[in-house]
Amino acid sequence: MRLSLASRRRGAAGPLLLILAGLGLSACGGVDSISSMNPFKEEERLLPGERRSLLADGGAPAATGRTASIGGVTGGADWTQAGGNAANDSGNVAYSGSATRVWSVKAGVMGSGGGGYGFGGPGQRVSARPVVAGGVVYVYDPVGNLSAHALDSGARRWRVSLQPEGEDKTVGGGGVAVSGGRVFASTGFGTVVSVDAASGGTQWTAKLDAPARTAPAVGAGKVFVVTRTNSVVAVDIATGTVAWSVETNSSPAGLVASASPAVVGDTVYVPTSTGDIVALAASDGTQKWAVSVAGGSRSLAVAGLGDASASPVIDGGVLYATGVGGRILAATTATGERVWDQGTGSAHTPVVSGSSLFIVDLDGRAVAFEKSSGSILWSTPLPANAEGKRTTWAGPLLAGGRLWYVSADGRMAIVDAATGSLQQTVPLGIEGGIAPVAAGGVLVVLGGDGTLQAFR
Repeated sequence: MRLSLASRRRGAAGPLLLILAGLGLSACGGVDSISSMNPFKEEERLLPGERRSLLADGGAPAATGRTASIGGVTGGADWTQAGGNAANDSGNVAYSGSATRVWSVKAGVMGSGGGGYGFGGPGQRVSARPVVAGGVVYVYDPVGNLSAHALDSGARRWRVSLQPEGEDKTVGGGGVAVSGGRVFASTGFGTVVSVDAASGGTQWTAKLDAPARTAPAVGAGKVFVVTRTNSVVAVDIATGTVAWSVETNSSPAGLVASASPAVVGDTVYVPTSTGDIVALAASDGTQKWAVSVAGGSRSLAVAGLGDASASPVIDGGVLYATGVGGRILAATTATGERVWDQGTGSAHTPVVSGSSLFIVDLDGRAVAFEKSSGSILWSTPLPANAEGKRTTWAGPLLAGGRLWYVSADGRMAIVDAATGSLQQTVPLGIEGGIAPVAAGGVLVVLGGDGTLQAFR
């Protein structure tokens, strides 16, 4: 069944998606320079006169210097979907370890030729967040390799190629989720594949009308995937048949390997490349409501894109969403009515715990919000690179009461969640800025070159 949703905005920047992919940029990549690369951005005409920043400290959020309150540890045995679970609500994951590396293995490979789109560059980086279940880490790379590794040692259990015969070797996009002894992979080859978690054997393959843009979300008996044309596809988890498909009619411009849907009850909350979060009935795809995170006032919001590049989080009947359009908001899950919004955006999924919400913003700051009002509790600039220039940070992961961030230039920063104080910066020796995950008492970091590291 195919449905179509009316869109409030239509974009003309579709080819920009290919440019971003060709340059190896994704939701895990840098946003500082994307604006300057947008070929569709109109030249800004400035009127004469004095200009003053409307934001404190040249664009920094106005923090109150208060302490953030976090909840107790939750779960911690598995990290089954890109956002931790079906609601993308990972919370404060149980972790008592330090930043001591215990193993490092090569789990995936980069694609060649700048992503296979005819652009230069070192190649398409690994960008899909790993998942963990039953003491096994699952990794998907842009060439289409899906591999399983022991959480305690990094030893490879199995590896399979999901690349169809005759397809381009590098496509990017997609990702993995695990549920009920199965690994579900959405691919840039336009497929969703169910694989036996123990053996790697393929159980079924569902064909999409376009390449997958997001990692899959699993819930309500279905696997949900957003394609690069912003179609939402629901695949029956048991049979692999397409239950329904909804065309959002949004602009196809967007960040590759971007946000994944959230699934709670009979509702799937879908992020789109225009900045809309659309609530659909998981049973048949009927739209319930939509809210937008586009149009924020951040000085470094990515011009020409309103992408809801962070996965929406559902916590306590409230949706929390943000994106590179430069806005973060809270809305009720029942009606989509806004509770609050702030002109501060992020390319990465927020973390909610206790009475607080945490992000890394577009300016490379760790920021804590009061989740009920949106007021900023504290704001901490994350470290610059060796040349003193700002770098891109991915995260956070909240584990053991601390916030963990990974930079594109190969460092891990650890921040006290309550106060925002920077506790430690650890060199990783790998590049690629994918947000870390934690499960089974192990913190896992995946680099853009496919190197998988574990800390305990």
